[in-house]
Amino acid sequence: MDLLTTGDGSPTLVSPRYREGYHPREGARTQAERLFATLSGVSRLPDPRVIEVGFGLGINFLASLQTVRARGGTLFYLGLEPEPVPVAVLDRVLSGCRLAAGEAERLLLAWERGLDFVLTGEGYLLEVRFVSLDRAELPPGWADAVYYDPFSPKANPAAWSLANLAKAVQALRPGGVLVSYTVAGWVRRNLTRLGLVPDRVPAYGGKRHWLRARLVSGSGPERPPGEHKPA
Repeated sequence: MDLLTTGDGSPTLVSPRYREGYHPREGARTQAERLFATLSGVSRLPDPRVIEVGFGLGINFLASLQTVRARGGTLFYLGLEPEPVPVAVLDRVLSGCRLAAGEAERLLLAWERGLDFVLTGEGYLLEVRFVSLDRAELPPGWADAVYYDPFSPKANPAAWSLANLAKAVQALRPGGVLVSYTVAGWVRRNLTRLGLVPDRVPAYGGKRHWLRARLVSGSGPERPPGEHKPA
């Protein structure tokens, strides 16, 4: 895997399988802080509950923990990662991110065993499952936010199937939000059919928009007759 230093000085990786970076070239840490921790609303909640689809390198978790811990709250976090990177590679990335001091080392020790794990510490409870979304069991109506962060719909379309999106939506509480870096029209249309109201919000760097979709209070996923897919 190729290590890449992004525009804000934080590192990321380029996946040889998907031929994409785990984070944008403009800034891995910046995206984690601005899109996932902030636009999701997690940075404002006292004790937020988050599900991340595509835990990846753990940067979104560490950025979220840093902002929640600064307010004295507790972050409850469930991450799904079907293709974990080797621990030595993860170490190279996290050592350059400088997020949530001390927790990267604890994450690496748990990761090294190669098994699902639960990690607790100051201001957080983290569970990581090395499984794909389609095979995972998620707590219904539990999450304040879903970070939907697999590789792009173009590179990894299976991760963005209607069935997978529906599974993620079912884990949201009414009023909860799903955030992602893609604003693909067919993804937004499928989220609308699942009971969410998607918005394109200003992004950072090379992207014009990110996606924030809110589950309307009292609604839930519908079962539409068809699925919107890319042409």
